[in-house]
Amino acid sequence: MQKIQIVDTISGPDFHERFVKTNTPVLIRNMAQQWRALHAWNEAEYFEGIENGVKLATKVGDVSKGQREMVLLSNYVRQLQDYEACIARGEEARRPAYLHDVPIFNLIPGLIKDIMPFPTELLPEWYHEQWYNYIQFFMGATGSLTPLHFDTLCTHNLFFQVAGRKRFLLIPPNQKEKCYVEGWRWARFDPNQPDYEKFPLAQGVNVMEVELDAGDILFMPSGTLHQVHGLSYSVSFNIDWHTTKSARKGVMSVFRGAPRQNGYYNMLILAGLSLKVPPRYIFPRYKSYLNYVS
Repeated sequence: MQKIQIVDTISGPDFHERFVKTNTPVLIRNMAQQWRALHAWNEAEYFEGIENGVKLATKVGDVSKGQREMVLLSNYVRQLQDYEACIARGEEARRPAYLHDVPIFNLIPGLIKDIMPFPTELLPEWYHEQWYNYIQFFMGATGSLTPLHFDTLCTHNLFFQVAGRKRFLLIPPNQKEKCYVEGWRWARFDPNQPDYEKFPLAQGVNVMEVELDAGDILFMPSGTLHQVHGLSYSVSFNIDWHTTKSARKGVMSVFRGAPRQNGYYNMLILAGLSLKVPPRYIFPRYKSYLNYVS
C-alpha cells in the first residue's frame, strides 16, 4: 500500500493549488492542536452539561444498512469507555453501535466553541459564513468499520480527527469500476482483506493508506473511495464541500446512476458557488441532506 503526502500546516491558497486542483489526498498536521475538543470531548460529564436532552442516532451493525438506535451522547460515551476497559482487560464485550454521520452542530450548537480557531481557509470562501452547518460527526469504539464507499454527492471531504486513531484506505475515483460498486456508492471489494478470486478486476487497484491521530486533518478529493477503521476509541467529524467544478460533476452524476435527489442537493450548492447566492438562503433547503446521507 502507498502512503499519502503529509504537510505540517498549510495556507489556503497553497492547499487549493497543490491538492484540491490536482485531486491529491493529503494529511495536514498542527492546524487543530489548540482545540478544546481534543480534551473535552473525551468526558461524558462534559456532554451532560451541554447536550440538553438531545438524542442522537447510532448505527447498529453494517453502517451501509442504516439500522439505528437513539442515545444521549453522554450515555454513549460511557458505553464506549466501558467497552474499551473490557477489551483492555482481555474480556469479551459487545461492541457499542457506531455514531455515524450526525449533524452535531445543528443539534448541539454549544459545541462549536470547542473547535476554534477553525481553519476556514481550507474551504472555499462561500462556506466561511456558516461552515459549522455542513459538519457530520462520528464517534465509535475500537474495531468500528465503515465499508469502502465514496461520498454520495461527489463532494470533497475534509476529515478532522478529534480523539483516538483511525486508519483510512483510499482508492482514486478513476478506479471505481474495479471496486465492484453496488447501487450508487458502496463497494463490495474489501481492500483490507482483498479476495482477488471473487473480485479479479481489483488486482490493479491503487490502494493508499494513512493513519490519523488526534488533531490531524485528512483531505480526500471528490469521488475518492475510502474504507475507515477505528483503531481505538475515536471522535471525529468531517465537512463535505464543493468547488464549482466538483458541484457540476455532482449535478451530472444523476446521468451516471446517482439518485435523483443528489442532483437537487448538488444544484443548490452549485447555485451558491457560481451565482453567489448566500449560504443563509441555500442551507435551509440543503439541510435535509445531512439526514439523507445518514
